[in-house]
Amino acid sequence: MTTLELFKSLQASDFGRFVGGLDHLFCAVMELAHIAGMILLLASVLLVSLNLFGLGLAGLSPAQLRQSTGKLFWTGLALLVVSGLLIFIPAATSYYENDFFWAKFVLLPLALLAYLTLYRKAVAAASLNRLLANATGGLLLSLWLGVAFAGRFIGFL
Repeated sequence: MTTLELFKSLQASDFGRFVGGLDHLFCAVMELAHIAGMILLLASVLLVSLNLFGLGLAGLSPAQLRQSTGKLFWTGLALLVVSGLLIFIPAATSYYENDFFWAKFVLLPLALLAYLTLYRKAVAAASLNRLLANATGGLLLSLWLGVAFAGRFIGFL
């Protein structure tokens, strides 16, 4: 099964038709939930990344700050995944030829992988390695902002 066939079957599924047939207000709520999820996630990543750069909340260690903002990150990610699927499934074939969709599709797992590996290692270290901290903060900000910008520009293509 090709990717296009998969997208067609998702869109034509009973669930895809059901969600696609819902009121426009539902779609607006899903868009708002998606934006709120990205704000929560980016706020968490931004706060810890700035701290890794030595620029923000100097009274807290990166590990303490990541622990404090962890719920923001996971709540934001949950909102993004659920709302993103509910936005995507009823219109899956319209995303197939969208380069920004595919950019987001590639950047999202990369950002998650970097968060779950390199990011956790950098903030959990007892003594902060400045080079690793700066590289990690920059990488995470770049990846998550890339996800956000690619997602935003999906609607313009």
